[in-house]
Amino acid sequence: MSIPPVQNYPPAQQRSRFVVNLDRPPAAPWPPGAYAKKKRRKWPLALGLVLVLLGVGGFVFWQYYKTRPAYSLALLVDAAQRRDAAAFDRVVDTGKVIESFAPQVINEATGRLGTALTPAMRQRIETLVPTLMPNVAENLRGEVMKQVRELTSRAEGKPFFLIALTLPYIVDIQQQGENATVKAKSGDRNLELTMIRSVEKRWKVVAVKDDELARLVVDDIARFLPAIGADLEDEVRKQVEERLPGILGGGRRRGR
Repeated sequence: MSIPPVQNYPPAQQRSRFVVNLDRPPAAPWPPGAYAKKKRRKWPLALGLVLVLLGVGGFVFWQYYKTRPAYSLALLVDAAQRRDAAAFDRVVDTGKVIESFAPQVINEATGRLGTALTPAMRQRIETLVPTLMPNVAENLRGEVMKQVRELTSRAEGKPFFLIALTLPYIVDIQQQGENATVKAKSGDRNLELTMIRSVEKRWKVVAVKDDELARLVVDDIARFLPAIGADLEDEVRKQVEERLPGILGGGRRRGR
């Protein structure tokens, strides 16, 4: 009887066991209160980041806003409210304002003469008014400042940045390229300002339109216009002499 050959089998592998201890509670993934502390630590960082972004955004916006007509107009309002003539002149080109205001004064002065106005008298007024306007420069500045104060009385005592941001809602500002027109109304009185962008990217007032102010200026310079009365007298004498020769003294002499 033959003996069967011996077969070599690999040794059996020992199975691993996973034991769950039901008597011990499972360990918490985070220590008690650790998550809340970690969350609290993130809030200052997030808040600081938001504040930095707001600060940078506000700075960029304010630098841009300085190039807008409303900012320069706010400087004008602030100067008028503080009665600061030097600050006012930095925003207003007084020379150009006087030059632009002369036609309004001429129209007001000639309008007062009505039918008595002659071409010679109008030419005389048009020649005299521009030379007399510098005499009322101080009064003109004072009247414009007064009008601005009245129109923006609600801005008195307010912070400058608040005035600058709210002005577009108080007055009408229309910008077209390098020019801007500002219109404001107080009762029956209308004020219109013309602004242009300066080399420094700031805006300056170069023209003022105000019928009431034109009347005040004419009242102020009327005493400097004696030649108008003389022209009127000469014109009347001339017309009478032409139509009724011999009536005036010179005519009687010629008749003799």
